Amino acid sequence: MMQLTYWQEKFTKVKVCGVECDFSDMRIDRSTVPEGRYQYEIADDDESQGVAARVRRGIMVNFFGTLISDVPLPLVNDNVLWLQEGDFEWL
Repeated sequence: MMQLTYWQEKFTKVKVCGVECDFSDMRIDRSTVPEGRYQYEIADDDESQGVAARVRRGIMVNFFGTLISDVPLPLVNDNVLWLQEGDFEWL
């Protein structure tokens, strides 16, 4: 599984549930993310339609991308944030 370092990647700005995040469609090596920033991964929907469906600290199946934020995202119960329409916005 190929990973880039935080410093190698060029991020795109997105908003997830109102929180501005850096987004990459690559996996980012967690050990390279600056202290004080939060890293999550996004899964595509089960039909692989290019729709961000859920956020977790790590995604194995249907990987869609990596998020880096300055504040924690509101993960619930099983440490997942299920995304509804409008929860993921390209900026």
